[in-house]
Amino acid sequence: MYRLRFFITLFIIGSNSFSQNDIDAIRYSRYGVNGTSRFVALGGAFGAIGADLSCAAYNPAGLGLFRKGEISFSGGLKATNNEGIINSKSSTISNAAFTFNNFGIMGGWHSKNDKESRNIISFTNSQIQNFSSKTRMSSYSTNSIVKDMYNKAIQAGTVSNLNSNYEGLAYQVYLLDTVDAKFFSFVDLKRTVSQTRDIVTSGKINDRNFSYAYAYKDEFYFGVSLGIPKVEYTSTTTHTERDDKDSMRITMTSASTFTSTYIDGLPAAYPDKLGFNSLTYVEYFKTTGSGINLKLGGIARVTDNFRVGLYYHTPTIYTLKDVYYNEMSASYDKNSTTPLTWKDPEKGGTFNYTVITPSRISLNTALIIKKISVIGVDYEVVNYKTASLGSDNVSDFAGVNAVIKNKYTLGHNLRIGTEFNIKPVIFRFGYNMQGSPFGNSFTGNFVRHSFCVGAGFRTKNNFYFDFVWVKTLSTEDYYLFNTLNTKASLNYNSTNLSVTAGIKF
Repeated sequence: MYRLRFFITLFIIGSNSFSQNDIDAIRYSRYGVNGTSRFVALGGAFGAIGADLSCAAYNPAGLGLFRKGEISFSGGLKATNNEGIINSKSSTISNAAFTFNNFGIMGGWHSKNDKESRNIISFTNSQIQNFSSKTRMSSYSTNSIVKDMYNKAIQAGTVSNLNSNYEGLAYQVYLLDTVDAKFFSFVDLKRTVSQTRDIVTSGKINDRNFSYAYAYKDEFYFGVSLGIPKVEYTSTTTHTERDDKDSMRITMTSASTFTSTYIDGLPAAYPDKLGFNSLTYVEYFKTTGSGINLKLGGIARVTDNFRVGLYYHTPTIYTLKDVYYNEMSASYDKNSTTPLTWKDPEKGGTFNYTVITPSRISLNTALIIKKISVIGVDYEVVNYKTASLGSDNVSDFAGVNAVIKNKYTLGHNLRIGTEFNIKPVIFRFGYNMQGSPFGNSFTGNFVRHSFCVGAGFRTKNNFYFDFVWVKTLSTEDYYLFNTLNTKASLNYNSTNLSVTAGIKF
């Protein structure tokens, strides 16, 4: 009963502690390769090519190259087959989900005083990021999560200073306890345990854009988009450990004495549990909210065969809400099927905050080879160190924002694409390199490579169908604990199949 009263008190005191950190800011600052199937098939290199509804979310000046009205819808399937490598052991897990990629509608009219110039308006909803993914790390290890929690408890010093959603949870389910005011662990920290960590994420960012573009004599094109992105993101991290070799056993020799296989011995507390069996630690949070930004762009037709473009995106200001909880359960040999469980906060917590993502600027070029082929190249720069988090209390994220400024740097993105019109089929190929927020390009951790192949068909009655296949690869380092050097290598592997159906009018 004491522990119950203690944690109710601690929840009230600890309700001002936050789980939001620099990773949240970077997550919403990086785009995926999404949009219409034609846009994706060229790696997104449409900054100067234009005439695609996805341009509204990148260079809205590209809308000015439309000569007819258009409406389209894009959707498909995303499959992931990620690999986690820890202690030289590899684990893979697959996941599949249907995706919405893009919806758009546009129309235009000629200027009253200049029949060679056009006005374009459009509404689009483009998915600029999809978070559907599963990743697993699994191995045998002597670095139990309880060892990390034990180290954190030692740093805390007293029970009253324990973090209620981490080492405090272990205390609540008796994995940690105190004897003579000193912490001990009910898990033998010198034994090997079977350890698995699953990370499951879902959600997306859909960027709704209200756009206007102006084509001046088919030589210069200007565009602006008011973007209102909507965020949905859910993350569930589940860490499990088992004494599957039954190396931690306690045998009662009398009502008050016992023997054990614990290497360091076991203090005379709760021996009737008969040894550690398994544990599960869960971190869950769901983020929802929306933001606002402005996108400005221009394109110049240098010659009939060559165009250059430039666009700028203001920072996006997101207003977000997190719903979260942490939970831990532990079972012991005496009642291995009846685990002790504790959840903090008991009914889930909420927190409101803001994220400001970096601005971005891009230089674009397009080469048109008669009416047979087009080649597009876009180079984009994003300064990730300008991202920030905020709340009503200015001091809440002072430390996090300092970490962002010191940890991240300028990111470089490259998009290259081409298409060949071999009637009645149009073939498309693209490559998208998204540099890491630490400055790496083309090689290294956190760099994303997307390889795209697509095809399109046009009918005589103005209907069209486009298809695309995309393979995206990246690697990351992942550290499981705060006080232990347990590092995993994560290899992300996703495949997207998408189709766009549209009509020109």
